[in-house]
Amino acid sequence: MGSLHPAARRLLAIVAASATATAGMAFLGSPALAETEDDYIVVLKDSAADVEDIAADHHEEFDVEETSTYREAISGYAASMTAADAEQLGDDPAVAYVALDRQFTLAAQKTPVSVTRTGADQSSAKAGDGAGDVDVNIAVIDTGVDATHPDLNVRGGVDCSSGSAVDVPAPVDVMGHGTSVAGVAAARDNDLGVVGMAPGAPIWSVRVLSDAGTISLSSLICAYDWVTGTRTDNDADNDIAVANVSIAGPGTDDGACGSESGDPMHAAICRSVEAGVTYVVAAGNGATDMAGVVPAAYDEVLTATAIGDFDGRPGGEASPVCLGQDVSAYASDDRPASFSNFATQGDDLEHTVAGPGVCVETTARGGGTASPHGTSFSSPAVAGTVALCLNQGTCTGSVAEVMDSFVEATEQYNNENPDHGYEGDPQRPGSIYYGHLIRGSVF
Repeated sequence: MGSLHPAARRLLAIVAASATATAGMAFLGSPALAETEDDYIVVLKDSAADVEDIAADHHEEFDVEETSTYREAISGYAASMTAADAEQLGDDPAVAYVALDRQFTLAAQKTPVSVTRTGADQSSAKAGDGAGDVDVNIAVIDTGVDATHPDLNVRGGVDCSSGSAVDVPAPVDVMGHGTSVAGVAAARDNDLGVVGMAPGAPIWSVRVLSDAGTISLSSLICAYDWVTGTRTDNDADNDIAVANVSIAGPGTDDGACGSESGDPMHAAICRSVEAGVTYVVAAGNGATDMAGVVPAAYDEVLTATAIGDFDGRPGGEASPVCLGQDVSAYASDDRPASFSNFATQGDDLEHTVAGPGVCVETTARGGGTASPHGTSFSSPAVAGTVALCLNQGTCTGSVAEVMDSFVEATEQYNNENPDHGYEGDPQRPGSIYYGHLIRGSVF
Protein backbone atom coordinates (compact mmCIF):
# COMPACT_ATOMS: atom_id res chain seq x y z
CA MET A 1 0.00 0.00 0.00
CA GLY A 2 1.02 3.61 -0.46
CA SER A 3 2.08 5.81 2.41
CA LEU A 4 2.84 9.41 3.29
CA HIS A 5 6.53 9.63 2.52
CA PRO A 6 8.73 11.11 5.29
CA ALA A 7 10.05 13.64 2.79
CA ALA A 8 6.57 15.11 2.59
CA ARG A 9 6.86 16.34 6.15
CA ARG A 10 10.02 18.33 5.68
CA LEU A 11 9.98 22.04 5.00
CA LEU A 12 12.19 23.10 2.13
CA ALA A 13 14.06 26.37 1.82
CA ILE A 14 14.92 26.73 -1.83
CA VAL A 15 18.13 28.35 -2.93
CA ALA A 16 18.16 30.59 -5.97
CA ALA A 17 19.52 29.70 -9.38
CA SER A 18 20.60 33.31 -9.96
CA ALA A 19 23.80 34.62 -8.39
CA THR A 20 22.09 37.80 -7.23
CA ALA A 21 19.14 36.12 -5.55
CA THR A 22 18.36 36.26 -1.87
CA ALA A 23 18.06 33.25 0.39
CA GLY A 24 15.25 30.81 -0.44
CA MET A 25 11.94 30.97 1.36
CA ALA A 26 10.67 28.12 3.49
CA PHE A 27 7.22 26.54 3.26
CA LEU A 28 4.69 29.10 4.39
CA GLY A 29 2.18 26.88 6.22
CA SER A 30 1.85 26.29 9.93
CA PRO A 31 3.10 23.11 11.62
CA ALA A 32 0.81 20.24 10.75
CA LEU A 33 -1.93 19.85 13.34
CA ALA A 34 -4.90 17.53 13.10
CA GLU A 35 -7.28 20.41 12.39
CA THR A 36 -4.89 22.43 10.19
CA GLU A 37 -5.05 22.08 6.42
CA ASP A 38 -2.03 22.33 4.14
CA ASP A 39 -1.55 21.79 0.43
CA TYR A 40 -0.56 18.31 -0.75
CA ILE A 41 0.06 16.50 -4.01
CA VAL A 42 -1.47 13.04 -4.24
CA VAL A 43 0.50 10.83 -6.64
CA LEU A 44 -1.44 7.83 -7.94
CA LYS A 45 -0.05 4.49 -9.00
CA ASP A 46 0.24 3.86 -12.73
CA SER A 47 -2.37 1.11 -12.38
CA ALA A 48 -4.92 3.46 -10.81
CA ALA A 49 -8.19 4.37 -12.51
CA ASP A 50 -9.12 7.81 -13.86
CA VAL A 51 -7.75 10.70 -11.81
CA GLU A 52 -11.10 12.50 -11.70
CA ASP A 53 -12.91 9.38 -10.43
CA ILE A 54 -10.37 8.77 -7.68
CA ALA A 55 -10.36 12.44 -6.67
CA ALA A 56 -14.16 12.32 -6.47
CA ASP A 57 -14.00 9.21 -4.28
CA HIS A 58 -11.47 10.89 -2.01
CA HIS A 59 -13.66 13.98 -1.81
CA GLU A 60 -16.63 11.88 -0.73
CA GLU A 61 -14.65 9.89 1.84
CA PHE A 62 -12.28 12.53 3.20
CA ASP A 63 -13.95 15.80 2.15
CA VAL A 64 -10.83 16.89 0.22
CA GLU A 65 -11.39 19.13 -2.78
CA GLU A 66 -8.92 18.76 -5.66
CA THR A 67 -7.59 22.07 -6.97
CA SER A 68 -5.54 20.74 -9.90
CA THR A 69 -5.29 17.42 -11.71
CA TYR A 70 -2.29 15.98 -13.53
CA ARG A 71 -2.42 13.31 -16.22
CA GLU A 72 0.74 13.65 -18.30
CA ALA A 73 3.90 14.05 -16.23
CA ILE A 74 2.32 12.28 -13.26
CA SER A 75 -1.08 10.81 -12.50
CA GLY A 76 -2.50 12.63 -9.51
CA TYR A 77 -3.98 15.79 -8.11
CA ALA A 78 -3.37 18.68 -5.73
CA ALA A 79 -5.63 19.37 -2.75
CA SER A 80 -5.76 20.94 0.69
CA MET A 81 -6.20 18.56 3.61
CA THR A 82 -5.13 17.84 7.15
CA ALA A 83 -2.07 15.75 7.93
CA ALA A 84 -4.37 13.05 9.30
CA ASP A 85 -6.31 12.90 6.04
CA ALA A 86 -3.06 12.79 4.08
CA GLU A 87 -1.93 9.84 6.21
CA GLN A 88 -5.16 7.98 5.52
CA LEU A 89 -5.08 8.84 1.82
CA GLY A 90 -1.61 7.36 1.64
CA ASP A 91 -3.09 4.01 2.65
CA ASP A 92 -5.44 3.95 -0.34
CA PRO A 93 -4.32 1.10 -2.66
CA ALA A 94 -4.55 3.49 -5.64
CA VAL A 95 -2.14 6.00 -4.08
CA ALA A 96 1.62 5.75 -4.58
CA TYR A 97 2.44 8.50 -2.06
CA VAL A 98 1.29 11.88 -0.78
CA ALA A 99 3.77 14.77 -0.80
CA LEU A 100 3.51 18.08 1.02
CA ASP A 101 3.43 20.97 -1.44
CA ARG A 102 6.52 23.16 -1.16
CA GLN A 103 7.38 26.75 -1.89
CA PHE A 104 10.26 27.61 -4.20
CA THR A 105 11.75 30.98 -5.05
CA LEU A 106 13.69 31.94 -8.16
CA ALA A 107 17.32 32.23 -7.99
CA ALA A 108 17.42 36.12 -9.86
CA GLN A 109 22.02 43.33 -31.43
CA LYS A 110 25.48 42.73 -31.02
CA THR A 111 26.75 39.23 -30.66
CA PRO A 112 27.33 38.51 -26.95
CA VAL A 113 30.73 37.16 -25.94
CA SER A 114 28.92 34.07 -24.65
CA VAL A 115 27.98 33.28 -28.26
CA THR A 116 31.48 33.77 -29.68
CA ARG A 117 33.16 32.01 -26.74
CA THR A 118 31.11 28.88 -27.33
CA GLY A 119 31.28 29.03 -31.12
CA ALA A 120 27.54 29.44 -31.66
CA ASP A 121 28.39 32.05 -34.31
CA GLN A 122 29.99 29.20 -36.27
CA SER A 123 27.14 26.71 -35.85
CA SER A 124 24.82 25.48 -38.60
CA ALA A 125 22.60 28.48 -37.76
CA LYS A 126 25.60 30.88 -37.60
CA ALA A 127 24.28 33.13 -34.86
CA GLY A 128 25.01 36.72 -35.82
CA ASP A 129 25.05 36.46 -39.61
CA GLY A 130 21.48 37.72 -39.97
CA ALA A 131 20.18 34.53 -41.55
CA GLY A 132 19.02 31.12 -40.41
CA ASP A 133 16.52 30.23 -37.71
CA VAL A 134 16.33 27.16 -35.52
CA ASP A 135 13.02 25.28 -35.72
CA VAL A 136 13.07 23.56 -32.33
CA ASN A 137 10.48 24.41 -29.67
CA ILE A 138 12.00 25.51 -26.36
CA ALA A 139 9.96 25.82 -23.15
CA VAL A 140 11.17 28.36 -20.60
CA ILE A 141 9.85 27.27 -17.19
CA ASP A 142 10.35 30.47 -15.25
CA THR A 143 8.74 33.85 -14.45
CA GLY A 144 7.06 34.08 -17.83
CA VAL A 145 8.50 35.57 -21.03
CA ASP A 146 7.72 39.02 -22.42
CA ALA A 147 5.91 38.23 -25.67
CA THR A 148 6.20 41.86 -26.80
CA HIS A 149 9.99 41.78 -26.92
CA PRO A 150 10.92 42.25 -30.60
CA ASP A 151 14.00 40.06 -30.25
CA LEU A 152 12.10 36.95 -29.13
CA ASN A 153 9.98 34.49 -31.11
CA VAL A 154 7.37 33.80 -28.42
CA ARG A 155 4.72 31.45 -29.82
CA GLY A 156 2.48 31.18 -26.76
CA GLY A 157 2.46 29.66 -23.35
CA VAL A 158 0.73 28.82 -20.13
CA ASP A 159 0.44 30.25 -16.63
CA CYS A 160 0.99 27.55 -14.00
CA SER A 161 1.64 29.91 -11.10
CA SER A 162 -1.60 28.87 -9.37
CA GLY A 163 -0.87 25.17 -9.82
CA SER A 164 -3.42 24.89 -12.64
CA ALA A 165 -2.59 25.50 -16.30
CA VAL A 166 -4.17 28.58 -17.88
CA ASP A 167 -3.46 29.16 -21.58
CA VAL A 168 -1.82 32.53 -22.24
CA PRO A 169 -1.71 33.46 -25.95
CA ALA A 170 0.35 36.60 -25.20
CA PRO A 171 2.59 35.76 -22.22
CA VAL A 172 3.96 38.37 -19.83
CA ASP A 173 6.96 38.29 -17.52
CA VAL A 174 6.23 39.28 -13.94
CA MET A 175 9.88 39.73 -12.96
CA GLY A 176 12.23 39.75 -15.95
CA HIS A 177 14.18 36.59 -15.20
CA GLY A 178 12.39 34.43 -17.78
CA THR A 179 12.79 36.97 -20.58
CA SER A 180 16.55 37.08 -19.97
CA VAL A 181 16.72 33.28 -19.90
CA ALA A 182 14.82 33.10 -23.21
CA GLY A 183 17.18 35.54 -24.90
CA VAL A 184 20.30 33.55 -24.01
CA ALA A 185 18.76 30.48 -25.59
CA ALA A 186 17.10 31.94 -28.66
CA ALA A 187 17.15 35.71 -29.27
CA ARG A 188 16.46 36.39 -32.94
CA ASP A 189 19.26 37.02 -35.44
CA ASN A 190 18.05 40.40 -36.66
CA ASP A 191 19.10 44.03 -36.48
CA LEU A 192 17.99 44.39 -32.86
CA GLY A 193 19.53 43.80 -29.45
CA VAL A 194 21.44 40.55 -29.11
CA VAL A 195 21.44 37.10 -30.68
CA GLY A 196 20.95 33.80 -28.87
CA MET A 197 22.59 30.40 -29.13
CA ALA A 198 19.73 29.01 -31.26
CA PRO A 199 18.57 32.15 -33.11
CA GLY A 200 14.84 32.56 -33.46
CA ALA A 201 13.90 29.20 -31.99
CA PRO A 202 10.22 29.23 -30.95
CA ILE A 203 9.86 30.04 -27.26
CA TRP A 204 6.98 28.77 -25.14
CA SER A 205 6.52 30.64 -21.89
CA VAL A 206 5.64 28.50 -18.85
CA ARG A 207 5.13 30.78 -15.88
CA VAL A 208 5.56 29.21 -12.43
CA LEU A 209 6.29 32.32 -10.35
CA SER A 210 3.31 33.62 -8.38
CA ASP A 211 2.49 37.28 -7.86
CA ALA A 212 3.91 36.83 -4.35
CA GLY A 213 7.27 35.85 -5.82
CA THR A 214 7.14 32.17 -4.88
CA ILE A 215 7.16 28.93 -6.85
CA SER A 216 5.22 26.00 -5.44
CA LEU A 217 5.88 22.37 -6.14
CA SER A 218 2.37 22.16 -7.58
CA SER A 219 3.18 24.95 -10.06
CA LEU A 220 6.26 23.04 -11.21
CA ILE A 221 4.28 19.80 -11.55
CA CYS A 222 1.74 21.78 -13.59
CA ALA A 223 4.57 23.03 -15.82
CA TYR A 224 6.02 19.57 -16.43
CA ASP A 225 2.53 18.19 -17.01
CA TRP A 226 1.77 20.87 -19.62
CA VAL A 227 5.12 20.43 -21.38
CA THR A 228 4.60 16.66 -21.49
CA GLY A 229 1.11 17.14 -22.87
CA THR A 230 2.44 19.01 -25.89
CA ARG A 231 4.08 15.76 -26.94
CA THR A 232 0.85 13.76 -26.75
CA ASP A 233 -1.80 16.18 -28.05
CA ASN A 234 -2.92 16.52 -31.67
CA ASP A 235 -0.96 19.71 -32.34
CA ALA A 236 2.47 18.92 -33.77
CA ASP A 237 3.38 22.61 -33.92
CA ASN A 238 3.65 22.95 -30.14
CA ASP A 239 5.75 19.83 -29.42
CA ILE A 240 8.33 20.94 -26.85
CA ALA A 241 11.73 19.41 -27.60
CA VAL A 242 13.87 21.26 -25.02
CA ALA A 243 12.81 22.65 -21.64
CA ASN A 244 14.97 25.01 -19.60
CA VAL A 245 14.62 25.07 -15.81
CA SER A 246 16.70 27.76 -14.11
CA ILE A 247 15.46 26.80 -10.65
CA ALA A 248 17.31 24.83 -7.96
CA GLY A 249 16.68 23.59 -4.46
CA PRO A 250 17.73 20.98 -1.88
CA GLY A 251 17.13 17.33 -2.72
CA THR A 252 18.75 14.19 -4.07
CA ASP A 253 18.34 11.61 -6.81
CA ASP A 254 17.04 8.34 -5.36
CA GLY A 255 17.88 6.48 -8.58
CA ALA A 256 14.22 5.50 -8.94
CA CYS A 257 12.58 8.61 -10.42
CA GLY A 258 11.35 9.71 -7.01
CA SER A 259 9.38 6.58 -6.16
CA GLU A 260 11.55 5.74 -3.16
CA SER A 261 12.08 9.27 -1.83
CA GLY A 262 8.53 10.47 -2.49
CA ASP A 263 9.63 13.15 -4.96
CA PRO A 264 6.82 13.97 -7.42
CA MET A 265 9.00 16.50 -9.25
CA HIS A 266 11.47 13.75 -10.15
CA ALA A 267 8.63 11.46 -11.18
CA ALA A 268 7.18 14.19 -13.41
CA ILE A 269 10.49 14.92 -15.13
CA CYS A 270 11.10 11.22 -15.75
CA ARG A 271 7.69 10.83 -17.37
CA SER A 272 8.27 13.97 -19.43
CA VAL A 273 11.66 12.67 -20.57
CA GLU A 274 9.99 9.43 -21.66
CA ALA A 275 7.65 11.55 -23.80
CA GLY A 276 10.64 13.08 -25.59
CA VAL A 277 11.48 16.32 -23.76
CA THR A 278 15.16 17.07 -23.09
CA TYR A 279 15.54 19.04 -19.84
CA VAL A 280 18.43 21.43 -19.27
CA VAL A 281 18.69 22.77 -15.71
CA ALA A 282 20.82 25.14 -13.68
CA ALA A 283 23.40 23.58 -11.37
CA GLY A 284 22.63 26.20 -8.74
CA ASN A 285 24.74 28.88 -7.11
CA GLY A 286 25.70 27.53 -3.72
CA ALA A 287 29.33 26.71 -4.63
CA THR A 288 28.54 23.20 -3.45
CA ASP A 289 28.12 19.65 -4.70
CA MET A 290 25.08 19.46 -6.94
CA ALA A 291 24.37 15.95 -5.63
CA GLY A 292 22.32 17.73 -2.97
CA VAL A 293 20.48 20.00 -5.41
CA VAL A 294 17.43 19.22 -7.55
CA PRO A 295 16.62 19.00 -10.36
CA ALA A 296 20.36 19.33 -11.09
CA ALA A 297 21.14 15.98 -9.43
CA TYR A 298 18.65 14.00 -11.50
CA ASP A 299 20.43 11.74 -13.97
CA GLU A 300 17.68 12.33 -16.52
CA VAL A 301 18.60 16.00 -17.12
CA LEU A 302 21.54 17.93 -18.55
CA THR A 303 23.01 20.13 -15.83
CA ALA A 304 24.79 23.42 -16.57
CA THR A 305 27.57 24.85 -14.43
CA ALA A 306 28.90 28.38 -15.04
CA ILE A 307 32.21 29.90 -16.07
CA GLY A 308 33.31 33.49 -16.51
CA ASP A 309 34.26 34.91 -19.90
CA PHE A 310 34.75 38.58 -20.69
CA ASP A 311 36.23 38.72 -24.19
CA GLY A 312 34.63 35.91 -26.21
CA ARG A 313 37.80 33.86 -26.55
CA PRO A 314 39.92 31.46 -24.48
CA GLY A 315 43.17 32.35 -22.79
CA GLY A 316 42.09 33.90 -19.51
CA GLU A 317 43.54 37.32 -20.33
CA ALA A 318 40.50 39.61 -20.07
CA SER A 319 39.76 41.74 -17.03
CA PRO A 320 36.62 40.71 -15.11
CA VAL A 321 34.66 43.85 -15.89
CA CYS A 322 30.91 43.93 -16.61
CA LEU A 323 29.23 47.19 -17.61
CA GLY A 324 32.13 49.08 -16.10
CA GLN A 325 31.97 47.21 -12.79
CA ASP A 326 34.59 44.87 -11.33
CA VAL A 327 32.94 41.44 -11.01
CA SER A 328 36.02 39.48 -9.96
CA ALA A 329 34.05 38.31 -6.92
CA TYR A 330 31.94 36.28 -9.34
CA ALA A 331 34.64 34.96 -11.68
CA SER A 332 37.92 35.53 -13.44
CA ASP A 333 38.21 35.17 -17.19
CA ASP A 334 37.98 31.54 -18.36
CA ARG A 335 37.59 30.09 -14.89
CA PRO A 336 34.65 28.54 -13.06
CA ALA A 337 32.29 31.06 -11.50
CA SER A 338 32.86 31.30 -7.77
CA PHE A 339 29.17 30.70 -7.09
CA SER A 340 28.67 27.72 -9.41
CA ASN A 341 27.75 24.33 -8.03
CA PHE A 342 29.77 21.39 -9.32
CA ALA A 343 29.81 17.59 -9.55
CA THR A 344 31.83 15.07 -7.58
CA GLN A 345 29.92 11.79 -7.96
CA GLY A 346 30.38 9.47 -10.91
CA ASP A 347 26.81 9.57 -12.23
CA ASP A 348 26.67 13.36 -12.00
CA LEU A 349 29.80 13.71 -14.13
CA GLU A 350 27.97 12.06 -17.01
CA HIS A 351 25.31 14.76 -17.41
CA THR A 352 27.22 17.93 -16.48
CA VAL A 353 28.52 20.53 -18.94
CA ALA A 354 29.60 24.16 -18.59
CA GLY A 355 28.42 27.40 -20.17
CA PRO A 356 29.08 31.13 -19.74
CA GLY A 357 27.25 32.42 -16.68
CA VAL A 358 28.77 35.79 -15.73
CA CYS A 359 27.82 39.08 -17.40
CA VAL A 360 25.74 37.28 -20.03
CA GLU A 361 24.26 39.90 -22.37
CA THR A 362 20.67 39.02 -23.18
CA THR A 363 17.13 40.33 -23.60
CA ALA A 364 15.35 42.27 -20.85
CA ARG A 365 11.68 42.61 -19.97
CA GLY A 366 10.12 45.60 -21.70
CA GLY A 367 12.71 45.62 -24.50
CA GLY A 368 16.42 46.27 -24.44
CA THR A 369 19.11 44.14 -22.88
CA ALA A 370 20.54 43.09 -19.53
CA SER A 371 23.77 41.39 -18.40
CA PRO A 372 22.92 39.10 -15.46
CA HIS A 373 25.02 36.47 -13.66
CA GLY A 374 24.20 32.94 -12.53
CA THR A 375 23.76 29.34 -13.55
CA SER A 376 20.27 30.56 -14.46
CA PHE A 377 21.93 31.91 -17.61
CA SER A 378 24.52 29.23 -18.35
CA SER A 379 21.60 26.78 -18.43
CA PRO A 380 19.80 28.40 -21.41
CA ALA A 381 23.15 28.65 -23.22
CA VAL A 382 23.27 24.86 -22.98
CA ALA A 383 19.57 24.55 -23.85
CA GLY A 384 20.07 26.61 -26.99
CA THR A 385 23.05 24.49 -28.00
CA VAL A 386 20.98 21.32 -27.51
CA ALA A 387 18.38 22.88 -29.82
CA LEU A 388 21.15 23.39 -32.40
CA CYS A 389 22.11 19.74 -32.06
CA LEU A 390 18.51 18.63 -32.62
CA ASN A 391 18.01 21.05 -35.51
CA GLN A 392 21.21 20.01 -37.26
CA GLY A 393 20.53 16.28 -36.78
CA THR A 394 23.45 15.12 -34.65
CA CYS A 395 21.09 14.58 -31.71
CA THR A 396 18.41 12.01 -32.54
CA GLY A 397 16.51 9.21 -30.86
CA SER A 398 15.40 9.03 -27.25
CA VAL A 399 16.27 11.76 -24.76
CA ALA A 400 18.95 9.50 -23.29
CA GLU A 401 20.45 9.16 -26.77
CA VAL A 402 20.18 12.92 -27.35
CA MET A 403 22.00 13.59 -24.08
CA ASP A 404 24.69 11.02 -24.86
CA SER A 405 25.25 12.44 -28.35
CA PHE A 406 25.42 15.99 -27.04
CA VAL A 407 27.83 15.23 -24.20
CA GLU A 408 30.02 13.00 -26.38
CA ALA A 409 30.26 15.61 -29.17
CA THR A 410 31.10 18.30 -26.60
CA GLU A 411 33.75 16.12 -24.98
CA GLN A 412 35.25 15.14 -28.33
CA TYR A 413 35.58 18.77 -29.42
CA ASN A 414 37.31 19.68 -26.16
CA ASN A 415 39.66 16.70 -26.42
CA GLU A 416 40.60 17.65 -29.97
CA ASN A 417 40.78 21.38 -29.18
CA PRO A 418 42.03 21.66 -25.59
CA ASP A 419 42.58 25.41 -25.93
CA HIS A 420 38.81 25.85 -26.23
CA GLY A 421 38.27 25.09 -22.56
CA TYR A 422 38.97 26.87 -19.30
CA GLU A 423 41.12 26.52 -16.20
CA GLY A 424 39.51 23.78 -14.12
CA ASP A 425 37.82 21.91 -16.95
CA PRO A 426 38.38 18.15 -17.49
CA GLN A 427 41.49 18.95 -19.59
CA ARG A 428 42.95 20.94 -16.67
CA PRO A 429 41.10 19.39 -13.76
CA GLY A 430 40.98 20.70 -10.26
CA SER A 431 39.57 18.76 -7.33
CA ILE A 432 35.96 19.27 -8.43
CA TYR A 433 34.15 18.81 -11.76
CA TYR A 434 32.41 21.51 -13.80
CA GLY A 435 32.21 19.68 -17.13
CA HIS A 436 33.38 20.45 -20.65
CA LEU A 437 32.54 23.85 -22.11
CA ILE A 438 29.81 23.63 -24.75
CA ARG A 439 30.68 24.31 -28.39
CA GLY A 440 28.02 25.48 -30.82
CA SER A 441 30.12 25.05 -33.96
CA VAL A 442 29.97 21.26 -33.49
CA PHE A 443 26.34 21.53 -34.54
